[in-house]
Amino acid sequence: MARAVVEGLRFERYEDFRRWTETQPGYWILIRGVPMPSPSPSRRHQEISLRLELLLVEAVRRTGIGWVYYAPLDVKLREDTVYQPDLLVVLKEHADRLRETHIEGAPDLIVEILSPSTAHLDLLEKRYDYAQAGVQEYWVVDPDTQRVEVYRLEGERFVLADTARGKGRMRSGLIPGLEVDLEDLFRDL
Repeated sequence: MARAVVEGLRFERYEDFRRWTETQPGYWILIRGVPMPSPSPSRRHQEISLRLELLLVEAVRRTGIGWVYYAPLDVKLREDTVYQPDLLVVLKEHADRLRETHIEGAPDLIVEILSPSTAHLDLLEKRYDYAQAGVQEYWVVDPDTQRVEVYRLEGERFVLADTARGKGRMRSGLIPGLEVDLEDLFRDL
């Protein structure tokens, strides 16, 4: 993925970036002031996202502990850094972060599903930015290796709390009842 799509274009304020994206095709993220396109996910990526979303809805929405959202929805971590996580959860105690057009600040849980064009971004820059913003739990799903990693925030850093590949169950330390069976997650993909 190209770093600077429009030569020299930078945004210092989220509102300026948001107005600009309304005139652009596709979806965009903002990394330290630099706009970048967010490519359309594959069918397999979408299927994994849907399966995880259904589990999140069951654990979060039906129990009334918060809200579940999916991409594209802006998450403004700072004025110059805006991402669109594949899936995110905002718990009721952080309802003040919900805006009409975006999430203002850190969601409680974020799930990113790796794609070849964005894996580097998800594993490095986003992980760092999510931790600095205060995301409590970060799940990284790799469809190619059928691996899931769960990171939990300790201080200002994520620590790998659990990992599995192809089979096994992953549980959230944040969302009661959120359990993912990897064989079901990756079945028939």
